[in-house]
Amino acid sequence: MSLPLLPYRLRRLLSPLILSLATGVSLYYGGQAYQVIGLDALSNVQWIITRILSFFEIIFLITFIHRIVQYVVLDGVVASALGTPAPRLLGQLSGIILMLAGFAAVVGIVFKQDLTVLWAASGMIGFVFGFALRDMILDIFTGLAINLDRPVKIGDNIRLHKAGDKEIEGKILEISWRTTRIIDLFNNVVILPNSRLASSTITNYSAPYEFLRVQIIVTLDPDVAPARAIRILEAAAVEGATGFTDATAPPPVIWLREITLHGVEYIVNIFPSLDMRPWSQSAVIAQILAHLGSAGIRPSRVKQEAYQQQGVFPSHQINHYPSAAHLTLLLRNAPLFGTLPHNELQRLGAEAVLREFSPGAVLAQTGETTTAMMLVIEGLTVEDHGRAESAIGKNLFEGPGALIGLESLVLGVAQKFTVRSHTATLVAEWKLSALHHVLVERPSFATDLSLYLARQVLEAEAVEGEKRKVRLSEQELSADVLRALRKNFSDLKL
Repeated sequence: MSLPLLPYRLRRLLSPLILSLATGVSLYYGGQAYQVIGLDALSNVQWIITRILSFFEIIFLITFIHRIVQYVVLDGVVASALGTPAPRLLGQLSGIILMLAGFAAVVGIVFKQDLTVLWAASGMIGFVFGFALRDMILDIFTGLAINLDRPVKIGDNIRLHKAGDKEIEGKILEISWRTTRIIDLFNNVVILPNSRLASSTITNYSAPYEFLRVQIIVTLDPDVAPARAIRILEAAAVEGATGFTDATAPPPVIWLREITLHGVEYIVNIFPSLDMRPWSQSAVIAQILAHLGSAGIRPSRVKQEAYQQQGVFPSHQINHYPSAAHLTLLLRNAPLFGTLPHNELQRLGAEAVLREFSPGAVLAQTGETTTAMMLVIEGLTVEDHGRAESAIGKNLFEGPGALIGLESLVLGVAQKFTVRSHTATLVAEWKLSALHHVLVERPSFATDLSLYLARQVLEAEAVEGEKRKVRLSEQELSADVLRALRKNFSDLKL
């Protein structure tokens, strides 16, 4: 019981108690006064006043008892035991029971009527009304059973499914004495009788956890190596689900489902809440298409293949890594190398060394100089700026096309932050000699390189929130980088 509500509840309890005591005192002394006066003319008035005061005495006592039950028992003891506010249905039913008890007390005590006749008459009336309102009575007792058994509670995300009925998914807003209100995924309030809720099979998405498993099926050609497919799909799922799943939810999981005539089916498992399910599905599917497109892979389609010789099947090359042509395409799409001619891109692709990193592996360490630059081909990396793991946001993820360690390699400076593989990651690695060959053939590439590194410095400052007393512009930073390049590549005319 919170302190701000205590004075209000005390007032609500004291007012019927005081009125009840005042009425009782008036009844007692008023009766004595009329007997002393002894006026026959006032006998009828005394009878009326006595019954009116008795009626209000019972009403005030019933009100006082009802508020004791509501504020002390339900809002205090029951709410503390459940850990949630007491269901409204219990308060409504207790009020109805006390109202019936008060009515019986008025008939029996105030008007001196035999309650046996009343109960017999009420039994017949109750039978008639019970038969006529059997569905409503069923809803009432079903609602009471739901509140006592508590298979679901207010705020739970549920799914109702029953043979022949339309499925309902949403969050429970209220369980009243007859109906249950659910807000569905389209923000519509669905009102259904409690009896239908009890007769349906209920899937409670909020128990035992607040997230649910959502599966997305992706079919790929069998010539894509499973390890490569899992690496690409996991990176896409992690990037797409970020922001739509709770921190307590597990990370996405990729399963191989089965081999079909169309290809190999993979299941992408993500764990959003019910209200975030449509958005997370859409974001993950978009990222799956983007990551597959970056890797040069398309979802499998229906194939019609005819074989010339019966019993002879063509051998398939399992693709563990992208082809040299696709690596050249990735370089062309990278911001730094887009201006290079095709033959230079092909040579860079031929000089690349492909390396795989397991999740959590360090690609570049803070405070150390890198010996090679890396281009992320498949997978997902994350920049470690000293934040807690739960604070890692989508803006720090780097997917296919990201360059790592270029500034440290070219300028010989220490790496500013640690870069780790968030999922299994495939990178292409080049030593400094590869850039040296490019600068020999195209000295103008030094300007592109200096502008790119200047932008990277400014972006890193924005992420870290650094503020210089005199902040340099992109052109000034580019000029500083170009001077460093002339110093480090002194054998070249840049």
